[in-house]
Amino acid sequence: METRKTATAPEGATWARIGAGFYVAWGLFHLRVAYDIYELGAGQSGLAQGRIFQLAAYMLTISLFVIAVAVLKNSRNDRTGYWLNLIVAGWADLIWVAVVVAPGYVGLLRGLAPPAIFLAGAAATTLARRAKILSDQPVI
Repeated sequence: METRKTATAPEGATWARIGAGFYVAWGLFHLRVAYDIYELGAGQSGLAQGRIFQLAAYMLTISLFVIAVAVLKNSRNDRTGYWLNLIVAGWADLIWVAVVVAPGYVGLLRGLAPPAIFLAGAAATTLARRAKILSDQPVI
């Protein structure tokens, strides 16, 4: 079956790279957050210190995961990469908003900046996936 290649294929590649860039920015921001959490734990002792270090390690892992998926998968408009970063970064930001932003521990502008970066990445990679799907449609 012949497939139709339209102008959306290059457009999809561009959106994929833009989305990957936003996810990398999200990951780099959260690398800093992981370090800040680690520093917070350095002033603690015992179980409190261990739990805070554990949280820092989780944040480090999530950040590196999102960056790796963005570079290796999202930049190539890969379907699996799309879903991985959408779910992992989205879940992390959902928890952030529910546990820290909604109760008012940080201001709205500061609290919603990371989710805004995530949403920009999600929107761009969604446009990339849509363009790929449209460019792969069979000719009728």
